[in-house]
Amino acid sequence: MSDLTHLFTIGQPVRCRLDEKYYKGTVKETYPDHIIVDIPEISKHCWFENDFNMDCVYPEE
Repeated sequence: MSDLTHLFTIGQPVRCRLDEKYYKGTVKETYPDHIIVDIPEISKHCWFENDFNMDCVYPEE
């Protein structure tokens, strides 16, 4: 399991796949086992965690 505080930073733009669609979001909080992403079209508090749905988050280039 990766420490997500080393992989993501607060304010980092990301793309998130939810229900087979991609949405732009911003990392709001980082923790060792999960991150909170603000996706304006969905919610300000989208939770992504290791070994569950972390494969749905992609850093923006």
